[in-house]
Amino acid sequence: MIAPPRRFFALATLVLAASAPAWGQGVTARTVALGQSAPLSGPARAHGAQIRNGALAYLRRLNDAGGIHGRRIELATLDDAGDPERALANTRRLLEELRVFALFGYPAASLSRELLALVQHSRAPLFGPITGARIARQPGRYVFTVRAGHADEVERVVEHYAQLGLKRFALVRRDDPEGAEFLEAMRAALRRHDLPAPSVAVLRRGQVPEAVHEVLVAESDAVVVALPAEPAAGLLRELRRATRAAQLVVLSLAEPAQLARDLGPAGAGIVLSQVVPPIERTSLPIVAEYRTAMQAETGREDFSPASFEAYIAAKVFAEAVRRAGPALTRDALLLALEAMSVYDTGGYTVGFSRTNRQGSSRIELLAIGRDGKLLH
Repeated sequence: MIAPPRRFFALATLVLAASAPAWGQGVTARTVALGQSAPLSGPARAHGAQIRNGALAYLRRLNDAGGIHGRRIELATLDDAGDPERALANTRRLLEELRVFALFGYPAASLSRELLALVQHSRAPLFGPITGARIARQPGRYVFTVRAGHADEVERVVEHYAQLGLKRFALVRRDDPEGAEFLEAMRAALRRHDLPAPSVAVLRRGQVPEAVHEVLVAESDAVVVALPAEPAAGLLRELRRATRAAQLVVLSLAEPAQLARDLGPAGAGIVLSQVVPPIERTSLPIVAEYRTAMQAETGREDFSPASFEAYIAAKVFAEAVRRAGPALTRDALLLALEAMSVYDTGGYTVGFSRTNRQGSSRIELLAIGRDGKLLH
């Protein structure tokens, strides 16, 4: 038998290389696999479900329309019950066993420095963490956020009220790292505006009267509350009974509609800051689109800022996949995101660059009206 010439093998190798798939881990001809760790059980399960449902609502809409470049984007969510160690183990499983293309929509409770180190080591994109925490905004190539951070939110509040002539600020926070981050951000914002350092009250379980007393003693012009809706409502009711002299402002840790319901008539005049547009503002195309998609996904009017943020993040991610082209790899996705200087989702605009991984610094200020409705 005469052996084929070497040129034959060279040509055969080229043909095989040309016909081999050009896409990366977690990508097939028909699917793109995303992975998420979130609390689907435990105290934070409602928040975790909101985030997952918001992402699924957009992905259902996208996939029903044919996906992107012929591929469906699919999301696998593993329950971590709000435990960072479980979230880390889940992330290892997603990357090493399920071999997902990218990680998506992790809430604050699921993030840790060890998890972010794993992301960097694995060179796996982590897109759209649903948090304003500084930990999600550390230097690195692989983490992209679509919302303002805690520091942006505090700066917007301080700037707004400083322009109105208010000078003395108080902060009510939790005794945890996130509360400490809000305090650091407020001190920095007040320094930038040449205002005195804030008075601080730390709310611990069952100690609402003590926190109220600390705020009243300070005689502040504005009291900024960095608490979730349930503890915030109890504190705000007591503050309203004690004084109406100070402007009360609640940061986005508290869900606005829930807080307005919990406060009832006592909520009138309280201001709330939000990092996404109000979900009642249906004149914005992205809001109307989100509400329709959520009803299709859940079968009810189950709207919240957390699910809306996840919906927006999923839409931005899908646009990056579209721009990356049919030969989808992680590097192609990263380059597409870095080149996405402006993308309007329908009234909420994001932008990234080689040096900017935070898509937006937008902050909305709302107020609770006399009838309990949100004014924006």
